[in-house]
Amino acid sequence: MNSTTLSRFGNSLSLLASLLLLIALFMPPINRNVPVNRYLLVFDISQSMNVEDVVLQGRSTSRLEAALQAATALLQSLPCGSEIGLAIFAATRTVTLMTPLEVCAHYNGLLTSLGAIDGRMRFKNASSVGKGVHQSLRAASTIGNHTAIALFTDGHEAPPLRHGQTGMPKSEGHEVKGFLVGVGGDQAVRIPKVDNNGRHQGYWQADEVTQLPIEERNGRPGEELSALHEPHLRQLSQLSGLEYIRLNDIDTLVGRLSDNGFASKQHTPVNMSWLPAALALLLLILRFLTFPALRRR
Repeated sequence: MNSTTLSRFGNSLSLLASLLLLIALFMPPINRNVPVNRYLLVFDISQSMNVEDVVLQGRSTSRLEAALQAATALLQSLPCGSEIGLAIFAATRTVTLMTPLEVCAHYNGLLTSLGAIDGRMRFKNASSVGKGVHQSLRAASTIGNHTAIALFTDGHEAPPLRHGQTGMPKSEGHEVKGFLVGVGGDQAVRIPKVDNNGRHQGYWQADEVTQLPIEERNGRPGEELSALHEPHLRQLSQLSGLEYIRLNDIDTLVGRLSDNGFASKQHTPVNMSWLPAALALLLLILRFLTFPALRRR
């Protein structure tokens, strides 16, 4: 191949790459029938969620922070067309902060809102997890449109439940799918005491919290200590029809929440401009890296 032919070949590559870049620039989204998820993410913000007994990527972090990290990873992984809403619960109330929004169009706003959730939103120092589950089901049912829930909690009831109690009102009629996500360690540890401004004030003491009667403790540690109450959460998951999953690994959790069993098919505009742009990049690499080497030969 002589130099004239090589020069024409190189110019053709440049022209074709330019055309592909123009196509990428003006290419409209393509409607595809894809599975999308719609979640209301609910966060327990009671004081036991400040316990730092969750290890993620080799670092200990608080239960609430671990939940927020998992929610952020979910936001980053869901396909366009999926929607996420945010809620919190403390004491006996679940409060919806944001009804589900499309994850691509509102990505920055959702990310900022997740970063703003912390214990300072708490309106009372108590935690009725059963009522939180019940109200989360009601909230998702009211939103409608197949909204599922993912409720992040350690299952710590404060004040504690007496023997035989579940703490959950009857929740029939709420056809809501979703997950109860257990967050926390197996070893009961001290609960940090935090004021309304988020300042640590030491730890809760035995005489500052409601305790179970001695005859009902059955070797259970005092209520000033907290661990993941997994049996209680499994019971609540059976009563509510939700699936229980423990937050041990963020990737595993995101995989479960992204499962198509909780998704619905809908026509969603998908940006495919990356394809001609990638082809243009390959042609430019061939033009400016490989082609000069051929000319030197």
